[in-house]
Amino acid sequence: RASSIERGDRARRSSAARERRRGRSSRRARRRDARARREARGASDARITRSERRLRGSDAGRSRARGMPAIRLFGRHWLLSSDDLPLPMAGLMTVHTLWCVIILVVYERAHRTLRQNCAGGEHAMAWFYATFSCYFVALCVEAILLHLSLRGRILEPEKRRLVPYFLYAHLFLLSVDIAFTILGTVVDAELSACMDRARVRGMVLSIIIGNFIVIGVHFCGIMLMFSMFGHLPSDQKWYKIFNIIATVLCIRRRERTEDPEVDRQLAEQGTLGHVANCFAEVFQGADVVPSDIAAGMGLLAIQHRHMIENEPLGKPLATDSDALAPYKSLNAMYEDAAHYSRWALAAYGWALFAWADPRSGIGMACSSEACMSCCGCRKCLRKSQDHRDPHDLNREALKKCAGIASDDLFYVSMANGIGEPPYFIARDVRRKAVVLSVRGTLSIADCVTDSMYKPCMLNADAIHEPGLQGSDLHVHSGVFRATNFILSDLNANRILEQTILGEQPSAESAPLPSSAVDCRDWDLVLTGHSLGAGVAAALSLHLRKKFPNLKVWCIEPPGGVLSPKLSNITKAWTYSTVHHCDLFCRLSGPVLLKLRSDMMDSLTNAKLNKFSLMMRMTFNGTKLQISDVLDPESAASESTALREDFRTFSRAQVDSTPMMAAPLHPPGQLIHLLRLPNGSYAPRLVEAHELMDRGMMIQYGFFADHFPDKVAAVLSDLAAGSTEASQSITSMGTSTADSTRTLVDRLVNRQTSQ
Repeated sequence: RASSIERGDRARRSSAARERRRGRSSRRARRRDARARREARGASDARITRSERRLRGSDAGRSRARGMPAIRLFGRHWLLSSDDLPLPMAGLMTVHTLWCVIILVVYERAHRTLRQNCAGGEHAMAWFYATFSCYFVALCVEAILLHLSLRGRILEPEKRRLVPYFLYAHLFLLSVDIAFTILGTVVDAELSACMDRARVRGMVLSIIIGNFIVIGVHFCGIMLMFSMFGHLPSDQKWYKIFNIIATVLCIRRRERTEDPEVDRQLAEQGTLGHVANCFAEVFQGADVVPSDIAAGMGLLAIQHRHMIENEPLGKPLATDSDALAPYKSLNAMYEDAAHYSRWALAAYGWALFAWADPRSGIGMACSSEACMSCCGCRKCLRKSQDHRDPHDLNREALKKCAGIASDDLFYVSMANGIGEPPYFIARDVRRKAVVLSVRGTLSIADCVTDSMYKPCMLNADAIHEPGLQGSDLHVHSGVFRATNFILSDLNANRILEQTILGEQPSAESAPLPSSAVDCRDWDLVLTGHSLGAGVAAALSLHLRKKFPNLKVWCIEPPGGVLSPKLSNITKAWTYSTVHHCDLFCRLSGPVLLKLRSDMMDSLTNAKLNKFSLMMRMTFNGTKLQISDVLDPESAASESTALREDFRTFSRAQVDSTPMMAAPLHPPGQLIHLLRLPNGSYAPRLVEAHELMDRGMMIQYGFFADHFPDKVAAVLSDLAAGSTEASQSITSMGTSTADSTRTLVDRLVNRQTSQ
């Protein structure tokens, strides 16, 4: 029995040892597989990583070699520069001067009473002396900081190299000030009766309470200027910032993969990694602070204003002979533009409908059907006159904005994710067309899709252009992903084939209303606003062979959508509108690089310090001339050296990631809605390469120019005014009777009258 027990123990031990060896071998095999997958990702990733290290090393080396604008305190960069201090120092000087005057008045009134008639009066007098000395020394330090911060131009930090040392002194005085303020609170509590007799307690309390407020403002300023991730490289810093934003917005994390290395990278980049990477690449290399960016944008705005007024792009659309084919007149072209801008607005559903028409939008949300759908209220259900379908705000707003009935709406996709935009398909009875409208950017997922700006390649056979290859097939990666999503959905549901080509429905195809049979051989129109416009243009490249009568109206498309070759090809069936200085219609990788370079040039050539420049732009901005603020001939040597460092870095960055600078253009023929100084509009025909070569136009309202309701209003007024003698009308040029109606009412009524 003993021997059998021993044999059993040995067998169990050997079995356990075999299991351990198998576990170790399986772990080694998994590690080998993971290592092989990492190596299989290619030497290109390694080259990019080495390039990024070189970029970071050169960036850090330049920061050590020369003092960059961002100020460095306690071993880290902060979100302010040495020339950001004039205004706060002037404010502190005013406050401390007032405190010193009050202390002198208190001393004159109360020093005899406190010394002769109050026990502990000597302590109060000592506090007055110490506090006055602290405020006076702080006043002197602030005056020195004010003087130093006004020295030199924006990119001449060497002239302000002593500022950090005096800031250390000022912070030390702040800590002393906090101690004296707390001590003053104790002294006031003990000697309140004596100070009341001397009639100075109110002034002492004003100093103490006011100083607590000043100390609080100090700490708020320190918190705002503190760069939490200032010690990290640019890419990691932006990943951390957008990780915090994703956490605040409760955005769910990415799903894990089987590769631990990929999981580590995804955890580092976060849910908004694409957006963070975009910001990191654009702002990397320029060690500037927010105030420098504001000053640079202000300088660019002055230059761009003169450029818009004196050097307009393209040729004017003045007569009917200038109308784009196949339109015979400008009136017909503007009517179609206004018409399909409303369909592009309708794709946004209730959110943008309520923005454009708050009265109808809020009324729709507060209706009895909405209450029933939201909370299941039976009383509201009994009050409702129509019990057939549950209330759907987006569908109702869509139909109201597009001016269509329920039978006209064939299909609505509300799915929304990264590269998955909502869209709808409906019939346009008056123009005998089936319209597919794609929604633009409205959600966080859409923003991530927008940020995927580096191009990828289309399949030449899929778009029926076998002669194209290489960079001629480039398309915005986010648009490419969204296009594939809609194409797969259309192929699964076969809606366009059933309605226009008369294809018989199958078991897998989507059900259609009976009205769809009347759409045989109708035209197909694709439209959308912003991201939706770019997707509509890319979608047309795949559908134009099957639907030869296809037409695309892109309302404010993104600037970087298609390669120059593809953009030129789409001119045959695509029309795009660009509203004045719309930021997003000019947005692409090369344009962002140009904007960054132009901003550095403007900061280098500025002939004023930042404080003087900001004051002039604040109080006299619209009257400033370029010569008032810029002088390229007198640029300081330090500024030009910093600019050359930045240019060297920028060239190395583009060499390491060439897709950043890949040229992409907006699609089709561009109708530029140029706004004149008097508020009127003069449409012009602009070439895509002209628009992108000029780059972004920094002007007041360049962000609001992108809003779909504003563009729809301008196009609607152009359509109404094109029948008159003048072709330039104001965007608010409506009659008195029409001005009381909302934008949506005017658009829908105009369609009805047509």
